[in-house]
Amino acid sequence: MVKQNIRILDEATINKIAAGEVVERPASVVKELVENSLDSGATIIKVDIGSDSGGIFRIRVVDDGLGMDRDSAIISLKRHATSKLSDVSDLLSIQTMGFRGEALASISGVSRFTMITKARSSEIFPGTKIQVEGGNILDISDIGAPEGTSVLVENLFFNTPARKKFLKSRQTEFNHIYSVMENTAIANPSVSFQLVHNGKEKLSTIRADSLLETVSYIYGKDMTDNLLPVRKRTSFMMIDGLCSVQNLNYPNSKQIFISINNRSVSSPVILRAIKRGYGTLLPKDRYPVAFFNITIDKKIVDVNVHPAKREVRLSRENEIANEISSSISETLKSRNLISENVSENKIGSKFSYSSEVSQKSLFKVESEKNHYNRPDMFRNPKDESEGSYHPRFSTTDNQLRLTENFEKKNSDEMKLPPIEVIGQFDLSYIIARIKSPKEDELIIIDQHAAHERVLYDQILKLRSSGKNSQELLVPALLTLKSHEAENLISHISFIADEGFLVEEFGKNTFAVRTVPMILGKRIGTEILRDIITDLMDGSAKTLEEKKEKITTTIACRAAIKAGSLLSFEQMERLVSQLSMTEMPYTCPHGRPTIIVFSRSKLDSLFMRS
Repeated sequence: MVKQNIRILDEATINKIAAGEVVERPASVVKELVENSLDSGATIIKVDIGSDSGGIFRIRVVDDGLGMDRDSAIISLKRHATSKLSDVSDLLSIQTMGFRGEALASISGVSRFTMITKARSSEIFPGTKIQVEGGNILDISDIGAPEGTSVLVENLFFNTPARKKFLKSRQTEFNHIYSVMENTAIANPSVSFQLVHNGKEKLSTIRADSLLETVSYIYGKDMTDNLLPVRKRTSFMMIDGLCSVQNLNYPNSKQIFISINNRSVSSPVILRAIKRGYGTLLPKDRYPVAFFNITIDKKIVDVNVHPAKREVRLSRENEIANEISSSISETLKSRNLISENVSENKIGSKFSYSSEVSQKSLFKVESEKNHYNRPDMFRNPKDESEGSYHPRFSTTDNQLRLTENFEKKNSDEMKLPPIEVIGQFDLSYIIARIKSPKEDELIIIDQHAAHERVLYDQILKLRSSGKNSQELLVPALLTLKSHEAENLISHISFIADEGFLVEEFGKNTFAVRTVPMILGKRIGTEILRDIITDLMDGSAKTLEEKKEKITTTIACRAAIKAGSLLSFEQMERLVSQLSMTEMPYTCPHGRPTIIVFSRSKLDSLFMRS
């Protein structure tokens, strides 16, 4: 039997192992040093990065914090040496960014490390300079220095080549550093940050009184003009955030920034809550721009999850998520996202528009003599002779009656400003205009999306009233495939709550006795297949998600379709109904209902001065 010798690792080896968790790349060094600066009470933090074709070779972090005396500076380089914890009970209410006491020991163990620090004091003391290489202290000396701390890290991973070879290009590594600085600056508006790369300033903020000011320094006024403030205070948390208007969105969540107690964190729970707050204002695969600084009772936040402190655990996460979602929803509902934008000429920020999209011509050439006729795709229904009957007008009228009892609102409660209908284009879009104090706006309304939104709101109102179904005079029979039938049986009680009373009527056959009121007696059973398909695709997992799918499916199927001819009076009724909805700007799937063109935008398109 081979004898195994158990040894205690030396300090240098321990620090290298710890560095594998704490110091993944240059950005990790920046993060740890900047967090130490914040914990020291710094109000100004400067980060200077040097790089060449071989990668990042220098990281310098300078702050005006409390600094350290000679003895504290020496002790700070030892593993698990920290001023932030005194006993295990302190872990329950951590007030600082760092607390493990691993960062300086780990960083100095895999680099050439120089620290110059001087404690704040009314007495005259010299600063302390400590030079370390690979964890070994080379020199400790007195030096003249300003109050605060300066840390220089050079030749990172020089003694751990295996780690160094996994680093990416210098631009990729710098991008990670920039992200760290960006997130930290947003989480700490009251601190001034500066990031310099090879002598060029890349990021700069000054001490600000608000999150909006800091975001403006980093992203500019064009971004902040499209952000709405979100604020809320409860017994255990305070929300200070900014959320974008619905049409400023991205295909991923990288533009969502979350901090808890001034610490930039990753939180899937809060990320989902922010997305949920937009409801149907955004498509399922789109994400808003959002900045959320959340202050939470320290006792319900656990930051002792990962050495890099990227993740946190929340003991009341459902309550926290619900508060965030509701605060966003209330903010968006309280703003008139069109009238606020009418006089500011920000087309393309609040409403998407691309001049590169091909458009159908309003006029077409009919002969070699250049004779122009107006095609049927753009018609003013006022041109129809009064009293003339058109069967397609009648069909549309039946659909509009589904929402004719929509709750009336006072003009000051209408979500849209007064809109004057001009005509219909391509049997799909309503052409209209909004009058504003400065200039008129040309607007295009998607008739299907608009009616879909109206129906969606009506369904929600009927559901909350408990009167959301009506009985069919003659039950409709529905025959399904075996797997569809099994799925329907498992959801019978659920869809009954949504207005469909369905009973088994033989093998794979069902009798539909009631349908949602919004569908009327003419239609309803044909969309049951669509609902079953939606429930079977597995994308909706929670009860609320399943309800949402059913609601949007019903609204979509019952709405006026593209290609439907509308009379002038019908268009006016539809626009009026849309104005009464809570969120008239998008359909339930998150697609826009309205596109806006200001007069100045049209002038620029036609190159008019």
